[in-house]
Amino acid sequence: MSLDNLTSSADNNGLVLHLDPSQFEAILTACDVYMDGLKSLKHDAQTLGERKLGFAEQHLDSGSQLARKFQAKAAGDANSAENTFQSHIDRTEEMKTLF
Repeated sequence: MSLDNLTSSADNNGLVLHLDPSQFEAILTACDVYMDGLKSLKHDAQTLGERKLGFAEQHLDSGSQLARKFQAKAAGDANSAENTFQSHIDRTEEMKTLF
């Protein structure tokens, strides 16, 4: 069953999980630890997206173009690492609501 189906079932009171309360706590803690790591990675990607990369950006047009491509992969682009990390954070938050 996909996460979307689980979420839909939970929203419609059609999902029942039987776990020891300590297991729920362990899952929530694991989610928080995972999200902390993702937030750190997202911050690193944002920083990298603004950083001079040493491709002679100030002197060579090709260096500037190459730097912009790498910076966009880090942050700002729709398929950037920054957005990927945020997507994982969002999904983890959704999963936490199930517990």
